[in-house]
Amino acid sequence: MNPDDPKPFTFDVSEDYEQRIEDARAVLEKLPRDENWENAQRVLADPPSREAVEAAQREAAQAMAMLAEFQQARHTGYDPDQTTKVVIDAAGELRELEFSVDAVRLGNHGLADAIGLAWADAEDARAENQGAYATRAGATGGGSTPAEQVLADIESAVAAREHERFEASTEDGLSKLAVNLRGRLTDVVFLQNNVLNLTDRHTLAEQLTAALRRAQSEAAAVVGDIGAVYYARLG
Repeated sequence: MNPDDPKPFTFDVSEDYEQRIEDARAVLEKLPRDENWENAQRVLADPPSREAVEAAQREAAQAMAMLAEFQQARHTGYDPDQTTKVVIDAAGELRELEFSVDAVRLGNHGLADAIGLAWADAEDARAENQGAYATRAGATGGGSTPAEQVLADIESAVAAREHERFEASTEDGLSKLAVNLRGRLTDVVFLQNNVLNLTDRHTLAEQLTAALRRAQSEAAAVVGDIGAVYYARLG
């Protein structure tokens, strides 16, 4: 399991759950009557039933499993001629870039177009999966809670700055590219004629992948800073 993946949710209701509640009530009677005592007394006066706790545990486990499935998803896109393959994850981060042997005949402009079309195809698949996840999760998007409102505010702030570009060049100096604030590829430019006559398709894919990840990392850092400002409102 990747360290970033959500951990399985486990919570067993103890066999003596009801007895523990009775024991807690007995202990509470011996404590000073203050604000904390009153809060505890309210909880213990009407605790959730074993069935309610077990139901909540099942729902939490299902939600975590769904989240893990969503986060582990990979979305693949191709250009119409299938010369270029792009794989992105649930966050839109590039996971794989691959060129077929036919990519050599495209020339610089054709290859740049093929990368863009493959990326757009992968993004379409990602958007479809996000919509399906939101439906399964019962997401309302209404911003009815403080946390939901913060997320809505972050989305608005990111949308307002989506035009910003983050550029990176390949280490071999043959290419440069840009992504927007969401990390989506916007431009690919090859700096030498017939780039695939100067390097092989596998090396070019590796060089572009490394540059794209650097650009996406810079964009993600800015999004993180935006989020930090709004999350601070939650205290």
